[in-house]
Amino acid sequence: MTSATGKQRRRLSGFTIIEVVLVLGLIALAGAIVVTNFASMADRGGKLSTEETLQAAIRQARFVAASERMVVSLSYDEVTGALLLSTGERFELGSEYSEEGRGEIRFYLVPPAEGLRPHPDPENTQLETPEVRFAADRSSNPFVVEIDNGSGTPQRIAFDPFSSLRRKEKE
Repeated sequence: MTSATGKQRRRLSGFTIIEVVLVLGLIALAGAIVVTNFASMADRGGKLSTEETLQAAIRQARFVAASERMVVSLSYDEVTGALLLSTGERFELGSEYSEEGRGEIRFYLVPPAEGLRPHPDPENTQLETPEVRFAADRSSNPFVVEIDNGSGTPQRIAFDPFSSLRRKEKE
């Protein structure tokens, strides 16, 4: 390239020191975020809460029902303190649910709606059932799970019949 004075300009290629420092700073920031998240995950020890284990069991039951085109049931085994799928899969719960513990998981069905009315309030259902069944289309009857860890008031969670999501609670 020729300048206005007639001298040849030489074009330099490469990175400036500011660009190099900026990239190294971004790499250090990303590394710090990854290490912090990994450390917090490692501190949990891989232990899932009862609610997380329950949701994992529901997701697996729906997945197996859809992929194998069969009805899959989910139940709670009081002897071993685990959630069981009819396919033989087990989802272990904490020690408070073993034979020595006082914890318990109970399933309740939500009564069907009448006509075009909405389903009755799932929090008040008393239709206890030993298992919840998931059809090949991944659906189930509307149900509520009561988690009683043996201390305090049991927690009731209403689940959507077509997904493994919790139903939004009234405010």
